[in-house]
Formats: sequence, C-alpha cells, structure tokens
Amino acid sequence: MSPSPRLPDALTVSRFLAGLAVVLATLAAIVLLVPRPLADAFFAAWVLFAVVLAVVGALGAWTRRTALVWVTALLLAGLSIVGMWSLGPFVAPASLALLGAAVASLWTAPRPGVHEAILDNPPSVLEAVLKTLAGVVLVVVGIGLVYDGAIVRELFARGCSSETLSCMLAATRWDAVGLSLLGLAGIGSGGWLVWKQVAIGRVLASNVAGSAFRE
Repeated sequence: MSPSPRLPDALTVSRFLAGLAVVLATLAAIVLLVPRPLADAFFAAWVLFAVVLAVVGALGAWTRRTALVWVTALLLAGLSIVGMWSLGPFVAPASLALLGAAVASLWTAPRPGVHEAILDNPPSVLEAVLKTLAGVVLVVVGIGLVYDGAIVRELFARGCSSETLSCMLAATRWDAVGLSLLGLAGIGSGGWLVWKQVAIGRVLASNVAGSAFRE
C-alpha cells in the first residue's frame, strides 16, 4: 500500500499564495502601465500602490505576521472593488491570492517564542479589554480621519487638463493627504491591537483546553 501524498502545511500555502499575489500584481502593473507609465500619474500611483500592498502582504506571510497579511489583503480587495471599472479587474486575481494567503495564515503556528512569551506573561482580563477598546477607538478615529481627508477635503484639487506627474503634485492637497495617512496609521495600529488580543486569547484558550484534555 503506497503512502498517501502529504498535503502542504498552512504556512507553505500562505507563503505560496502571497508570492503569487506579488507576481499577479506586478503583471497587472506591467499590462496597465506599459508603454506609457506616467501618462496618467494618478492612475499609475494606484496601480503601484496595489503592487506595494501585495509585497507588504507577502512579507507578512513569510514572517508569520497574520495581522499584516489580513490588513493588506483587505486593502487590496477594497481597491479592486472601488476600481472595478478601471484597474479592479486587473488586480482582482492578486487580491484573491492575497486573501487566500490571509485565510491560510490563520492556521499557521505563531512565530518562534511567541507562544511561550504569552504563556510566561499572560495579560490580565482588564488589560486585554482596555487594549481591545483602545484598538477599536483607534480604528474608528482613523476611519473618521480618512473620510475627512480623502472625501470631505479631497486629496486633489480639480483643474488638471491631463493627469501628469507635475500637475498631480501641484494639485495635491497635502493637509488632506496628511489627515488620510494619519487615519490609515490609526486604522492599522488599532487593528493590530485588536488582532493581537485575539491572538493572545487563542493561545491562552488552546493552552487551557490542552491542560483540561491531559487531565
């Protein structure tokens, strides 16, 4: 009787899909931007942003930073949906691959030493609740800042006859850009805080379940 083939582990799947997302996003950028990469600087910026998201997500997958993979995957998915009539169909395959990497990352083991560090110094219930609430507040405030900067104030003034790089830089409302970046930082840090508490809770719960099973 021949042995059944061994299935790849979750970490391998996550890394493979994240790497595939980088390849697909890069191919999409080549298709969309060649042969005139700066003919529409605004459009080119969003295309390159999609590539950056895929690369950052892949780094998260390779370093077992699940929260980072999820944040970049959701941002790339949002970009695909918002840009469904332009770049969306081209970056959608990369988005799906990165979402697959994010899902697979849920079953990967924590980084070496993380599990032991949590068990050696577990947070109190009050500490976990306060950090979770702080993360939620940061996310809400961040969303408000992004809305104010990108939607209310608008990132770019109107008036460019062609979306060249020089015109885009001149039309940029840097106060709105600053608010939006600050909001994105708040969303990212708040999401990381919440995710970390969830991860700690999973480790503690699995340890309690394991102890009960051994007894």
